[in-house]
Amino acid sequence: MPRSNHSSRGRRAGGPATGARASKWQRAAAREPWSVERVLEPAPTVERAPDGDWMVRHVRPANAVKTYVCPGCGRSIPPGIAHLVVWQQDSLLGARSAFEDRRHWHERCWRTRR
Repeated sequence: MPRSNHSSRGRRAGGPATGARASKWQRAAAREPWSVERVLEPAPTVERAPDGDWMVRHVRPANAVKTYVCPGCGRSIPPGIAHLVVWQQDSLLGARSAFEDRRHWHERCWRTRR
């Protein structure tokens, strides 16, 4: 029986490739399914404040699928509740680090923060 030089590790039977030989597009497709609502969400806007420039993105109730803790009030934001995702635009460590440090806020908590 002939042997293959390609490893079958990291591949699910009948599923998309997720191993080292999979392209970044295949790995992304395996992690996160496409959602029309997510594509149609408004793009982030820039808000200027005394504490810096912030990127603010609205999350619609249909796209809020996880529970988050609001840094403004310390209470949870349950799934199905519209809220904001906020990250600093001008981070000292770069855009990627700023995006990784993003936080989910209640809209009212974000508007009344100090």
